[in-house]
Amino acid sequence: MKITLVSPPFGKAGQKSKGLPIAPPVLEYLTGLTYKVRPDIEIELIDANKETFNPDRIDSDLIGFTVLTPQAPWVYRMADSLRQRGKKVVLGGIHVTALPEEARPHADAVVLGEAENIWEELLKDAEKNTLRPVYNGGFPELKGLPRPVTNLWKTRYVYGYFQTSRGCPHRCTFCSVHKFFGGRVRVRPIDEVIEEVAQSKWRLFWGIDDNIWGVNIAHTIELYREMAKTIKGKWWFGSGDLVSVEHPRADELLKYARQAGLTAVLVGWESNNLRSLEEYRATSKQAKKRRDAIKKIRDHGIEVMLFIMVGGRQDIREDFEGILKLCDELMVSAHPVMTTPFPGTELYEQYKEYLIPGLEWDFFDGNHAVYEHPSMSPEEREELLIDLRARLFTLPRIFSRIFQISWKGFPMSHITSWMIQYPQGRAFRQYARERRKGNLL
Repeated sequence: MKITLVSPPFGKAGQKSKGLPIAPPVLEYLTGLTYKVRPDIEIELIDANKETFNPDRIDSDLIGFTVLTPQAPWVYRMADSLRQRGKKVVLGGIHVTALPEEARPHADAVVLGEAENIWEELLKDAEKNTLRPVYNGGFPELKGLPRPVTNLWKTRYVYGYFQTSRGCPHRCTFCSVHKFFGGRVRVRPIDEVIEEVAQSKWRLFWGIDDNIWGVNIAHTIELYREMAKTIKGKWWFGSGDLVSVEHPRADELLKYARQAGLTAVLVGWESNNLRSLEEYRATSKQAKKRRDAIKKIRDHGIEVMLFIMVGGRQDIREDFEGILKLCDELMVSAHPVMTTPFPGTELYEQYKEYLIPGLEWDFFDGNHAVYEHPSMSPEEREELLIDLRARLFTLPRIFSRIFQISWKGFPMSHITSWMIQYPQGRAFRQYARERRKGNLL
């Protein structure tokens, strides 16, 4: 049997793009899982962000898509086309888990949750032509996970990745992580993580945990200490909270994180508007003194980028300009996105009555305003976001931030800062040009 696993394109209407500099983690991992349970199966991987996907040219027996919300319309169209040709299609991922009844008409089977417990059974059923409509994977323990398979791509990437846990201890209303991965955070055995990273061909990594240090402080310190002793010449970045930086062992945590190769962290600032922060129920993950926490991270030689949402129903016009002033004061960059109520989250239920009618899921991409606001039109919020992004990533601002990183992190934290900021600014400018040409409306 042959299977094709597809990573759908990002962006409205599925425009082909340069994609991300990291290979789609789900597909590499799912390939490893397939080889573990069925080493006889032939596998093809397609990253539709970087290469053309033509359903008429697929000759596999089973085609699988992993689906995020803004990718759903494209996936449904491709899945329908494949099934019209008699091909078997399986859909999984966060959007499918959130809305299985929506996804089911477009697939022979949908996978809810994680795949480890059901993948072998699903493959056998596909081979026998007895696929069930729904497979519920539950929340398996993370001991003995297969290694990602990295050598099947026809495309090139800059970064590898690794995962040490699944889930997040926080319960923010805009986030689906605690629902998709269950209410209990699970961690991988430390020796398995270290062996995987040490033997990887990659030198640069994304740590794809939802929270790289807020899951269990003692466990994370032990992990980073062992990584620092065992793994040399490899560097990585990831996402984390701020409250952990006020933990009594925070200096120890940050010291070993840097020694373990951490060069930069995207921290959840979430909002610069306190009313929005409360609406998102994100105050528990913030440090009592957020600015001091940022300084503490950078003093250890680790670059900081703020994840910030704008345009929420509690936000005001001045909040956009306030983010630029905040970044200039702290000398850090930010990744600003439009507040987006994804299906399956509490925020979606709160905003449901305000959603703009007629918008497909590909508008739910962090660039578009998809709900009504008390005082700002969708177009105004979108233009304010575009302007904010353009001003955040001018070359003078990028260089001034890089020179503020402690020399404890030299040179990799400084190199990483450039590798994150410059491409991000370039991508935002490209989006603005396309948007104003009318290609992305």
